[in-house]
Amino acid sequence: MKAVLFVGGWEGHAPMDFADWYRDLLETNGFEVIVHDTLEPLERPEDMADVDLITPIWSSARSGHQEEFGNMTKRQEDGLLKLIGDGCGLVGWHGHMGDAFRDRPTYHFLIGGQFVAHPPGWPDNLQPKEDYIDYDVTICQPHHPLVEGIRSFRITSEQYYMLTDPSNSVLATTTFSGDHLWWIEGTVMPVTWIRRWDKGRVFYCSIGHELDDLKVPEVTEMIRRGAIWAASKT
Repeated sequence: MKAVLFVGGWEGHAPMDFADWYRDLLETNGFEVIVHDTLEPLERPEDMADVDLITPIWSSARSGHQEEFGNMTKRQEDGLLKLIGDGCGLVGWHGHMGDAFRDRPTYHFLIGGQFVAHPPGWPDNLQPKEDYIDYDVTICQPHHPLVEGIRSFRITSEQYYMLTDPSNSVLATTTFSGDHLWWIEGTVMPVTWIRRWDKGRVFYCSIGHELDDLKVPEVTEMIRRGAIWAASKT
């Protein structure tokens, strides 16, 4: 299987460190991996027809200057949509996929969601505190092959509040306490989901602000299985 990683954007989120870890994970599981530091190849989807899996590891800056860090053009978005629609898989995590390319709504339709907040750290004008909290991740489809045998777990990181597509098949969730924003108390938010985009398969996990988050065994295993699943055409 052949995987292509698009790695770039704001260096403050260390995209290449994530790419090195993920490349090792994929190669251990039989993938040939190609890394691009530009989105330009997406403009020629016909040249990527043999690719089985795409992962964006692309970070926007919270300052809002996303153009400075390489936004996605309409032509590049169209190329990505064609590739996934034709059967290539798409896998990603946290802001590297869920907070990338903010002004491309069809991209977020493709992935099934978009980041909007991680209380207490964002939005800053409401609760300017530390970003990380302890929170529970609940496996909600324990018999699904992508999470079977993975137990619910607790993690310390950013707890993502997202706008999500109701057509997603949700595999794991988290529940907001309301300690930081009282009006969202009890909100059950998807953490890991899968979906289809025509012939393509999409996997997303909202965990992953720090590389150590992805090294949590339960998270690593979900991403590993998600990559193999998304790349499969059967």
